[in-house]
Amino acid sequence: MLNIGELSKDSVYEVMRELLYSFNYAWFLMDDWIKKNHPDDVNNKDLMGLAEEFGAYEAKRLSRVLDTSDRGIERLIHFLNHSHWAIFEEIGSEKISEMSFTMKTFDCSTQRAAKKWGMEYYDCSEQGCRIREGFFREIHPDARVERIFTPPDKRMDGIEERISCEWLITL
Repeated sequence: MLNIGELSKDSVYEVMRELLYSFNYAWFLMDDWIKKNHPDDVNNKDLMGLAEEFGAYEAKRLSRVLDTSDRGIERLIHFLNHSHWAIFEEIGSEKISEMSFTMKTFDCSTQRAAKKWGMEYYDCSEQGCRIREGFFREIHPDARVERIFTPPDKRMDGIEERISCEWLITL
């Protein structure tokens, strides 16, 4: 077994980053396979439950290592800034009030990959919402997630071209 304690911090970082990219790629492949081979099951309740469970599990794991006295919206944003979204994507969060903030993804890597694979877009709307719901509710049980914009939605006025998706998170 690999003795991580003997590796340099840079080596651990490189290995973990590559593993994260591998898991992200595997998720994309599995989801694409389901969409192609079982299109009627794409938004099936059990599959969406797995997405929500994935988000909750990530937040549980992060809670083991994140030391924060933040509460409310600040706590949600703190966890977001240490999530897989922050690792893989350029994300932004904007606090709107003590009870809400927006989460934006800029130039999403999954949307870029979809175009590279000849797809017009990757529809992550339902699954993306459920992952976020699981993630944020694990941190705060009153958290709610609302989709503002995701492909294939028509881009509303005021949503800049670089924004791949935008979500409203409230308590």
